[in-house]
Amino acid sequence: MARKDFLVKDSDLKLAKLERTLDSLRRQLDERKAENAKLADDIHGLKRDVTGIESVRQSRYEARGIAGNPAQSAMKNMKKVVVRRQLVDLARTQAEELDFLRQELDRMRQKTFPSFVRASKTRTAVNADER
Repeated sequence: MARKDFLVKDSDLKLAKLERTLDSLRRQLDERKAENAKLADDIHGLKRDVTGIESVRQSRYEARGIAGNPAQSAMKNMKKVVVRRQLVDLARTQAEELDFLRQELDRMRQKTFPSFVRASKTRTAVNADER
């Protein structure tokens, strides 16, 4: 019986030790769950703060427009210069073409209907020399 009592006592001690360890682990688990819940709340609050800051930053960026970004501003100015240069070149080309077409029109008129304006100018110049 002594051996049986010893084994029962020993098993009771081991069981009590295991129950204490189990209680300790349950407390740790509860503490960690509480800490995780607190951290989850902190994460949610930080995400909300970041979203608010991002929206403020985005609205400031949109309010600045293109002037806020130097690269976009330079690109916009370059486009303006290029477009203006193209328009000036186009206007010059069209003016030259218009001048050429006017000269061509004068030549065509002279072929179909002779003009005596040149002859009268040359006679006036000759008569002025004779005087």
